[in-house]
Amino acid sequence: MRQKKPRPRFPGLKLKDEDRELLRRKARERLTVRTWKRIRMLQLLDEGKTLAATAAAVGSAVPSVRRVGERYLAAGVEV
Repeated sequence: MRQKKPRPRFPGLKLKDEDRELLRRKARERLTVRTWKRIRMLQLLDEGKTLAATAAAVGSAVPSVRRVGERYLAAGVEV
């Protein structure tokens, strides 16, 4: 029997405290679905969820989750 490969986690994504608080406040505002999904993706990745679990939770695809995480790491939360 083959062993299952561990699901990839997004490496190195830990939100800064001020970014975490900003996202928490923004999530309570009136948002487009697209913006809400991106905020939720970052929150779930920060919690240590896998790319697949995050994608399933927000109804998106794994490459989209990866792109959002990479953008955050490159330029911060405002992107």
